[in-house]
Amino acid sequence: HRRAEGMAEQKGEGKRTAEEAGLTEPLTSLSGFRLDSILGSYPGKKLIALAGTLEGKEGKAVVILEKKSFDPDTIASDVMQGNNLQLDFDNAEYASYNAELPSNLNRITCSVIHPATDKHIAKFSKESIHMLAESPKAYTSVTLPYVEREELGKRIAWVHNIINGEKEKERVIFRDDDPDTGFILLPDMKWDQESASQLYCLAIVTRRDLLSLRSLSTQHLPLLRNLLSTGCAELERRFGVKSHHLRVYLHYQPTFYHLHVHFTHEQSEAPGIEAGRAHLLADVIDNLTLNPNYYQERTLHFSSRTSLGLYKEFVAAGLAPGGE
Repeated sequence: HRRAEGMAEQKGEGKRTAEEAGLTEPLTSLSGFRLDSILGSYPGKKLIALAGTLEGKEGKAVVILEKKSFDPDTIASDVMQGNNLQLDFDNAEYASYNAELPSNLNRITCSVIHPATDKHIAKFSKESIHMLAESPKAYTSVTLPYVEREELGKRIAWVHNIINGEKEKERVIFRDDDPDTGFILLPDMKWDQESASQLYCLAIVTRRDLLSLRSLSTQHLPLLRNLLSTGCAELERRFGVKSHHLRVYLHYQPTFYHLHVHFTHEQSEAPGIEAGRAHLLADVIDNLTLNPNYYQERTLHFSSRTSLGLYKEFVAAGLAPGGE
């Protein structure tokens, strides 16, 4: 289960089918959701994340409610239809109102993760975040063993389902099956596919031997260049968004360990675009052009929630503080 990547960060990445969401049939309402706790409320993002259970379903569930963005193309006509203003205050040239707007302006995106793991719950919870420094030695002795033990296999089965063409075929925007440079481009579940200025897509490479930024060397430059050039070209063809309006980046640490690239509109406040997470793909290409083993030789700094398993591995290795 994925692409709830970063909301409060929160693969990444469109609507998922009920089967893919771990449900036997689509939900028609949230009347069967039993709230256990509010994981996080983010007023700036107009988002709230809830933890609980679904009636008749085993396991935990996470529900993310996010208000949709305004559509610049229809906002003028939308606002003028049946609105009701109640004055809050006025002072000279300034006035503030509480507005009741048409129902289409009050829609929200409801994302459901079920069954939700402890990692999903931690991802959407407000908690302490620390910056970590991962040397090449720390990667080989701490991070890589943890990833191989905890983050592969069933954790990325959904990725293999997409690559194999078994799931989400109807959502694929572009597919290149070249064994060395191929990738699959599809919308992230955080994007409603209605507003181009909020575009958020994922490109998942089809080869299965690359886990993350640390896996990359100069031999992968053809793949990375194909991701950048072809990915941008396809998004312009499909959605009319030109490459100079796109952020194209990788996360480190990623939410799931199968190499993938994020494409977001520069106007979008997408989760995970901040320093400590995002590495621009163009910079990655330049770094590998200058040094073929750049990502094997340098220390990488990244932010981590203190509840995550990898953070606890760093604590156990004496590479991170154990307290808040």
